[in-house]
Amino acid sequence: MMKRVVLCLGLLLVVVCRAVASASGDDVVAAFARAAHGEPLRYVAIGGSITQASGDGWVGEWLREQFPESDVTVVNSGMSATGSSLGIFRIDRDVIAHQPDLVAIEYCVNDGGGSDEDVVRYMETLVVRLKSLPKPPAIVIVEAASQGGVNLERHRRVARHYGLIEVDMQVAVDAQGGTWSDYFSDTVHPNKAGHELYAKTMSGVLAPLVERARSSRVEIKPAMLPAPLSVKPLLLDARMIPLQGYVTPGWRAEASLPAWWNRFFQGVLTADKPGAVLKIPVRGTTIGVFSALSKDYGSFYASVDGGLPSHVFTNTRDGYSYTGFASDLPAREHVLTLVLPAKNAEDPKLNGPVKLGYLLVAGETGASREASPQGEFTAEVMRDLVFTDIAASAWHYTTPVPVESMEGLQTVDARSVLFNPVWPEPGDVQFSLENMTWKQATGDGGLVDLRVLANSDAPAVAYARTTLRSEQGGAAIISLDVDYYAQLWLNGERVLVLDGPHPRPLFLTVQLKSGVNELYLKTCSGSAGHNFDMRVAQLGIAP
Repeated sequence: MMKRVVLCLGLLLVVVCRAVASASGDDVVAAFARAAHGEPLRYVAIGGSITQASGDGWVGEWLREQFPESDVTVVNSGMSATGSSLGIFRIDRDVIAHQPDLVAIEYCVNDGGGSDEDVVRYMETLVVRLKSLPKPPAIVIVEAASQGGVNLERHRRVARHYGLIEVDMQVAVDAQGGTWSDYFSDTVHPNKAGHELYAKTMSGVLAPLVERARSSRVEIKPAMLPAPLSVKPLLLDARMIPLQGYVTPGWRAEASLPAWWNRFFQGVLTADKPGAVLKIPVRGTTIGVFSALSKDYGSFYASVDGGLPSHVFTNTRDGYSYTGFASDLPAREHVLTLVLPAKNAEDPKLNGPVKLGYLLVAGETGASREASPQGEFTAEVMRDLVFTDIAASAWHYTTPVPVESMEGLQTVDARSVLFNPVWPEPGDVQFSLENMTWKQATGDGGLVDLRVLANSDAPAVAYARTTLRSEQGGAAIISLDVDYYAQLWLNGERVLVLDGPHPRPLFLTVQLKSGVNELYLKTCSGSAGHNFDMRVAQLGIAP
């Protein structure tokens, strides 16, 4: 029986090692060689909830066993529900500050919804940032498993471009046998046995490198890094700036939050009075905010340089969230303006305290002090925005058509048919509302849940229509919260295409005509839902 166990483990390690055979691992060998000769070994693991629940980053205790001569320090910098898009800002505070010798990066699962371009850019930013340090650490890319599979290609491109070790947990899980529930509590989160398997897999990949390190002292001198894969500039100066110390009327500092996620904050800056304004000058190209969440909190509007604002709800759940407001801006001075809504004071979804933890900034290097032009969305305009819900009952919809019936294949969402007309669409010669069968929607408030209405969770596509009256016409903001892919037409003109990750809700400026305006929406379900909610704020600015 023991021989069979050893054989199975050996086969498992062969499978996993083959998955990482293209990575040299010389940087890990060098770090291990120093530890074997008695130098300290600082190990930091950064990632999402999978890393956060890993305890010692899966191999902390194993490292101590391998290098009793070394003072091994282990830091778990996992943060649930976050990916590399926040990791680039966290890297200085949560990794570099610990002077690491070895870093594990686990973001494959949480990067799943990002575009290929963004994921490569963020992962490459992390790698180059670390490898550009005076004493660059070794890096291991941990590729966590998912029941539906994980898009590993983006992370692998970066890992292999820079000669980094990869640990493919999907291969390990598949080779182990058994059922998924033997190792996971849901589709991605390992249970105790799963984390033990992850630890065994990771230590199995690293073990041969320990032997190489002990055979001779290996010194790897910092080499010239290859040209970046990313088309856009890497965000190598990204950082998190604590907001607690900002002194401005209507806002005050709080030392801590009464919840476990307080560990991710250094206090917060809070306001609860409707209309409170916070203006922050920012020099750089990328701007965002990391904020605390609670069902008892409220919302705020945010605008960069007076541009179209975002509406951030901090009461969707308990915990924390990060929101990017602008990226790839001109490298100069900008102004981020945050405003608590002053109107709709009776709406509990809009009003309540807001607690801000960090300003997220990147791109200051090389930025000038030139001031940016300011647009029309001033603090006063945002403060007085009044949104009106379009009631669910005001919509009519077509019966959702399952993707499988159109393509004959299984898929987790309906993105693939966003541009495949089920019925003629505005602009087509054959387009006519009368040729389609419409049903009146029902629902609470403004939410139209097409999965509930169709009594089906199958990935599907549907159309919905309604009218919007404007007495004088002019500029308006449409606030659309849609799960997940969509096209929107206003008076026969397509004004919006959502074919990838997007803010929820998303703001869109439009021009309404005087009288009745026709809204026509095509929705394609996401993997977790098929619903939408629309609100409109008329700005009173004539065309």
